[in-house]
Amino acid sequence: ARLQQQVGEAKTQLASLTKELEKRIPRQASGFGLQAIGGGLGNDYIYDPANVTDGKPHYTVASSDGKAWSYFTDGKPAQRYGSKSGTNNGKWFGDLPKPEHITLGAYTEGDRRARGGEHKGAFAEVLIYGQVLNEEQRGTLDRYVKARYHGEGQAPEPPTDGLRFWLDAGDIDANAETPNPAEGSRVAAWVDKVTGTALGQAEPARQPKMSRLGQSPALYFENSFLLGSIARGRSAKFLDDQAGTMVVIFSAESNGEVYGFAVGGGGAMLSTFVTPDGAGAGKLRDRVYDYSNDLFAKNERDLFYSLENRDRFVKQSLKRLQPEAMSLRHSFGPPYEPGVPVTRVKLRGEFDNDGKVVKAGFPSIVTGHTKPAAIRLDPFKRWPTRSRRMALATWITSPDNPLTARVMMNRLWYRHFGRGIVKTPSDFGKLSGGATHPDLLDWLAGQFVNQRWSLKAMHRLIVTSSTYRQSSFVVNETASAADPLNDLWWRYEQRRLDAEAIRDSVLTASGRLNNELYGLPIFPPLPGDIAETVKYSENKWDTQVGHEGRKRSIYIYQQRTLNMPFMQAFDSTVCDESRPRRRTSVTPLQALSLFNGDFVNEEATALAKRVLREAGRSVPDQIRLAYRYTLSRPPSPEESKHFGDLLGQAEDPAAALNGFCRVLLNTNEFVYID
Repeated sequence: ARLQQQVGEAKTQLASLTKELEKRIPRQASGFGLQAIGGGLGNDYIYDPANVTDGKPHYTVASSDGKAWSYFTDGKPAQRYGSKSGTNNGKWFGDLPKPEHITLGAYTEGDRRARGGEHKGAFAEVLIYGQVLNEEQRGTLDRYVKARYHGEGQAPEPPTDGLRFWLDAGDIDANAETPNPAEGSRVAAWVDKVTGTALGQAEPARQPKMSRLGQSPALYFENSFLLGSIARGRSAKFLDDQAGTMVVIFSAESNGEVYGFAVGGGGAMLSTFVTPDGAGAGKLRDRVYDYSNDLFAKNERDLFYSLENRDRFVKQSLKRLQPEAMSLRHSFGPPYEPGVPVTRVKLRGEFDNDGKVVKAGFPSIVTGHTKPAAIRLDPFKRWPTRSRRMALATWITSPDNPLTARVMMNRLWYRHFGRGIVKTPSDFGKLSGGATHPDLLDWLAGQFVNQRWSLKAMHRLIVTSSTYRQSSFVVNETASAADPLNDLWWRYEQRRLDAEAIRDSVLTASGRLNNELYGLPIFPPLPGDIAETVKYSENKWDTQVGHEGRKRSIYIYQQRTLNMPFMQAFDSTVCDESRPRRRTSVTPLQALSLFNGDFVNEEATALAKRVLREAGRSVPDQIRLAYRYTLSRPPSPEESKHFGDLLGQAEDPAAALNGFCRVLLNTNEFVYID
């Protein structure tokens, strides 16, 4: 129930965050353009970035001289041209290999099915000329549009010289003697006034409606389009032209790229389009995930991703919480099951090449004999292999077993001291070098058995011992000369914290460690380049940027193909194979991870805020508190003076305190046990 509640909360937060972030996107213009693609045309795609998606009347004059397109929008020449992809080679209708259909309002392939790019807005007129309009003709056209659609003066006729195609919403059927359909009614056909070419729609639900654009009739398109058949050499004369001009009088309200007047066939298409993305308005999601802009902070981008994907990851978490039922198949009851199965040596390692029969037993080098293992048969004979597994488990955990307790105590010693009494935790053989303190190992093993195999009791025993409580800062020249490798443990050996402990220590110092126990795995934020890879894949990494993602490192989700770079730099385990002991390295990458990494720097800022909140403006109190949180000791007089001068003389006290906390988190003393 709590997880399901998170989905609703995430949607509410996402809506609020989206509203806030959208305010920062500059409201730039959209674009009207032409695209010619397919059928040997290549990909020509150029738009005029003028604002045409505001739902108001606009008109664009798009011309081709056979070499390049040029645009005039609302009477003004394009100041620049834009393109998502493609070039500007000025393809025109005569370049289409086999024109077969005209579509208005959507992209189709001539089969009366819209396949995307559906226009939302009005079309009032589409005019096509067989030549590039000159300045005088464009001036006449501009006066015509202003008068007819904006009521500015007496409307002249549009230029008629070279006019080859004219769709006019003021005369839907191209017959001046018949009235136009009533406003709001569906329109089944729109007829060209020059050649009589008709664009139609038989399906009523997909027919555009009569409307108005400014002060003149128009067809309003929303989930609707018109389609007509054409052929070169018959009605549409403009299909033979290699150059010309198209005038589109329209309005647009679409949020995505949409098509307008399109001629297609033979795998090619020449079409007008309107794209709000073209001039840079773009979708918020694309802007948030585009790290090349500085519109948003990193934490805002991470939060947006987390909220947007909450539903997907909640389903993933619910799947993990589902109980897994185990069932036994083909379990025949007595007396049908045999006893312990026969085991044979596989000759040459071939599974189908049986050798002599062998009986279950234990390593003779450990037991001192070659007698078969005593196996207690299952009285119901239902699980024949369970008896052998039970015999093995009983032998391993037997107090008489000479290895189990010793191996476990050697590993425990290794975890606390950095190396075991036997230096190879998984090898007690002759090549191990033997135990440095065999009697101590035997005694610890005996205590382990006597404590009923309690690891907690043995942890307490070791960490309260005088050996463990020694310091590494011991100067003893005699001991150093006699035992330079410290095999006799006359001092504690300085060692670095494990990767998990370093991360937890940083979070503890900043006061932001989430001490919640149990529950689902956590997914801390990843560095930018890896985080981007995760976002655009079906990865299971549910990035958690808040308190939930700051639980102890033991809860971090382990994925074999994805490791946290900060943890990996400090030799964390990689779940691809078993390792008896961790590698302990000292590399420049570790220093860089602490000093430059986002994680430590964010927590240093949080630590500085914590110190300022609790110690106030007193510099000595700030220094003492920061030392206590990071190094668990008070500062020395020299340290107090040095950092006191640094913080006291800083022009920006907040930045200085932040830098001071960052320095403490980067000291050897913070990451090493002395």
